[in-house]
Amino acid sequence: MKQEHSIPSQERQNKRIHVALPIRVTYWDDAQKPCLEIACTYDISEHGARVTGLRCVKEAGEVIAIERGRSKAFCRVVWVGERNSELQGQIGLQCVESDRILWEAELRDMVDVYEPVVQDGDSKRSRTFAAHERRRRRERFSLEGTAELVEEGDHRFKADVVLKNMSEIGCLVLTKHVVPAGTELKVTLHVDDHNLTLKGQVRHAEPHVGLGIEFREIRKGERQILQFLIRKLAEKHFEDNLQFEIHK
Repeated sequence: MKQEHSIPSQERQNKRIHVALPIRVTYWDDAQKPCLEIACTYDISEHGARVTGLRCVKEAGEVIAIERGRSKAFCRVVWVGERNSELQGQIGLQCVESDRILWEAELRDMVDVYEPVVQDGDSKRSRTFAAHERRRRRERFSLEGTAELVEEGDHRFKADVVLKNMSEIGCLVLTKHVVPAGTELKVTLHVDDHNLTLKGQVRHAEPHVGLGIEFREIRKGERQILQFLIRKLAEKHFEDNLQFEIHK
């Protein structure tokens, strides 16, 4: 029976696997002539993927066709990695056919892998440099975004919340849920067109202030996205402060 091999819809929707899969890409040139290019996935999700080695894509909004084996789907480019950034050479794709699952077999057979937010090698650096790194990583920046919190265990809950600020090692979210300090959470962040998932622990919870969450682990392959977002937030923070000083 086919149903025996399917995975629960909610579990499948939440999965994003860091895996390299060769794909065929059809795009249309300026004369609307179909052209073929070979690329590779960086990670995959139910209705999308992050892809590398795709030279034909120039900007977000383009529609291309993705083929793997006998499966084919039309996808829209939702973001293009900036030159000289952590995401250079990568693009984000979203399937435009809502009823089509791009990678059902791979999502069924593979599992999410997480790695520590702070690398083991960090502890081997000099004390001065390590202290500088800690200050940089803890610097939080205000932003517009949302987050999804999931608590595992007997008292499991799921909540969509507002993301108030974020650093490389934690975030502050606004929520009506009473979540005690020490609670382990799975956190999925939605910022601009980027999504990333981490595991963390509630460090403090204050009414009308929010939950302070410390990141412990990040889904493999998504560290680049986190670093990219933090760098863009830091650049915006610097520009805003500079404008304030000029017009003060």
